[in-house]
Amino acid sequence: MALTMIVEIVRWVAAAAGFYWGYSLADPVAGFKVMSLVVVLSIGGLTGLESLFMADSAAEKSGFGKASPYQRQSGFNNLALAIAMILVWLLGWGVKAMAAVMFVLLAFLVLSAANHAYSAIKEGNRSPVNLLRPVLTGALLGGVLPLMIMALMAEGGRG
Repeated sequence: MALTMIVEIVRWVAAAAGFYWGYSLADPVAGFKVMSLVVVLSIGGLTGLESLFMADSAAEKSGFGKASPYQRQSGFNNLALAIAMILVWLLGWGVKAMAAVMFVLLAFLVLSAANHAYSAIKEGNRSPVNLLRPVLTGALLGGVLPLMIMALMAEGGRG
């Protein structure tokens, strides 16, 4: 199995573990903080590292051919999100700052999913990773948004 497929599996298993851990906590604020840290590091951080250090095989896995400078730029963007989330966590900036970083990751992933869907429909890219991106992004939204909303509502009531 190619290293990029291992990264793909680890990325989504870690995100699922973040969901489990976040939803298992009684306090939605604490749960969201844990979940958002794990999800942003696993999805954003691992994707960023993969885009930079395994660029060609990552691009091929998604059915896009060889890597490009745009992929490298996207990798840096994903790493920036992971670094921002670490800083927000370490500096204790709270649930609103964590939600803002998470929102940027989710917005990027929704747009990326649209790109993958376009690639499948218009360009005939039937790579499993390409076809799964919109589905997994939908699952990610379904997992993140309820806890994020509960945490923001709970945090709003705290003062």
